[in-house]
Amino acid sequence: MTIDTLQSDTLLWSLNHVSLMSASGVRLDGVDLEIPRGVTAIMGYSGAGKTSLLNLLIAYEVPDRGNITRTNDGFQANADLDLFWVPHNLGLWPQYTVQDHLMLVHPNPDSRQETVDELLTTLGLTEVRNQYPGQISQGEASRLAVARALASKAKVLVMDEPLIHVDQTHWPLYWNTIREHCQENNTSLVFSTHQPELVLREAEYVICLDQGKVIYSGEVSVLYDTPHSYQAATYLGPVNDLVSMNIPSKRQQDNHESNLVRAEQITLDKDELSLWEVKSTLFSGSVEEVIVTHRESQATQTLYHRPVRPELQKGDRISIRLLMLFLCLLFNSGCSSDSAPELVFSKITQWPVPSEGIMIPAPRSVNVGPYDELYVLDNAGRVLIYDSNNELIRQWKMPESDVGKPEGVCFLKNGQIAVADTHYHRVIFFDEQGNVQKILGEYGVEPGQFIYPVSVVQDPEGNIFVCEFGKNNRIQKFSEQGEFLLEFGKVGTNPGEFQRPAGMVWHNGKIYVADADNNRIQVFSDEGTFLEILGTKTGGIPLYYPYDIAIDRTNEVLYIVEYGAGRVTKTDLTGKILGRFGKTGMRQGEFLTPWGLTVNSKDQVIVADTGNRLIVKLIP
Repeated sequence: MTIDTLQSDTLLWSLNHVSLMSASGVRLDGVDLEIPRGVTAIMGYSGAGKTSLLNLLIAYEVPDRGNITRTNDGFQANADLDLFWVPHNLGLWPQYTVQDHLMLVHPNPDSRQETVDELLTTLGLTEVRNQYPGQISQGEASRLAVARALASKAKVLVMDEPLIHVDQTHWPLYWNTIREHCQENNTSLVFSTHQPELVLREAEYVICLDQGKVIYSGEVSVLYDTPHSYQAATYLGPVNDLVSMNIPSKRQQDNHESNLVRAEQITLDKDELSLWEVKSTLFSGSVEEVIVTHRESQATQTLYHRPVRPELQKGDRISIRLLMLFLCLLFNSGCSSDSAPELVFSKITQWPVPSEGIMIPAPRSVNVGPYDELYVLDNAGRVLIYDSNNELIRQWKMPESDVGKPEGVCFLKNGQIAVADTHYHRVIFFDEQGNVQKILGEYGVEPGQFIYPVSVVQDPEGNIFVCEFGKNNRIQKFSEQGEFLLEFGKVGTNPGEFQRPAGMVWHNGKIYVADADNNRIQVFSDEGTFLEILGTKTGGIPLYYPYDIAIDRTNEVLYIVEYGAGRVTKTDLTGKILGRFGKTGMRQGEFLTPWGLTVNSKDQVIVADTGNRLIVKLIP
């Protein structure tokens, strides 16, 4: 075995036929790897070899066979410290305080105290700064180990399951600190983890280990979007193998396992003619696991999809529908989404909603008022109001929220705020201080009744439109006083029919409706006449669960947020695509199951990035 150095602009380490043994067997077996600069995650189940590989990279151990080459470029000779390691046991110094851990490793005396204070604050360690490792919690110890590594200013950080003892609510906030540090200091990071969501959020590259062997090494996006093996695909979360269900794929002819599709790339529809019957379901928020059995062959299959809420029940028969965007990518059929220009924004600002106890809630709906104040609904059942500088100025709780949370908010001409109280089958009208002024509707399918109201808009004459789904799937129009005027739409897939209508917007006598499950925008007159499916005259708009729509009235353009694709699509009023922004993910510029969006008077687009628990402002 040898450990050498070489010069490279892009690589940190190169491993050639590396093996590592132990008394009980093989820990790493014939590993060939190149680890580039940037952020690399190492994944694997317990005992797969993650810690063994990290130990070799930092030269804590040496291989029994093979060569490890460390490049000079990533480990600069003139750096105060070229590498810092966060071991699995954290490696804290029992004789030093929390603050001392950071002071001792920071290389610059002039900025030492400022840097230490900032890290203690951002990683939530200020209150324990004078305590010793034996006096703090496991979560605090995990954060201290990370803070010490960042304080070192090393050019390369190696971390073995960092922040593993930090709770699910707060780890994204602390990872923001790690990411920002790496970006600002041009620092490379190699870390191990079991968490697919963490890898998708933070890493550019991923190495997947199984019993000491590398089964995948490459870009995270490739493994997620176009995996070539089922085993490797599962490292980044649930995946559906449609081969066994006899759902063919064109790329199967190229000997690729292209029948592997992610949960967001399919939808499961109730279908009484199908031979696949639901045996059980497990809904976990972002993904639902559905076990189905073939009624003739008795074959069993586990499927994963992303419904808004659990709707399938034992005994339902289902069919699988590959969503339009995925089919465009799969078959390369000339869909215009691939050629759409990328929207450019000069600045992206994002912030979380206030915590609710130990929980960090997620925003669901956003809308702007006459002074660019931002109205936000979150899944803690709150109405939040921000000024144009993103400062929270008021908030209040919905009267009830145990059954479910509201999903649509609208500022009205009379100064009231209308909220679609979705799971209580009503629209509540508040004054600007949060006092209830009146309530419209009750449970039912008759005029003036609602199943699940999700969106409210108002026209210049004061008429109010309420969009709902459930058995109704319709839009009802009311006078400003709440008198029922008319309704339009019903359940279905034909023009003028809806499957889970969601956001809508009024403009120049027309209502534009996001028909989510039908993956389209439908246009009606405000008297209820169906006019068109947006984009029909301009070649179509490939959409993937469009959840909300907003209008920039100054420039007369539409913005559509896609829950399934994690992106914003911009079109003109005919449906011609002007650009797209974002993709599914957890980094800045990416969205995870976004629910809502709006546009203010400065042409700034604000997105409720629900899955990432952030409000995101895109500034032109």
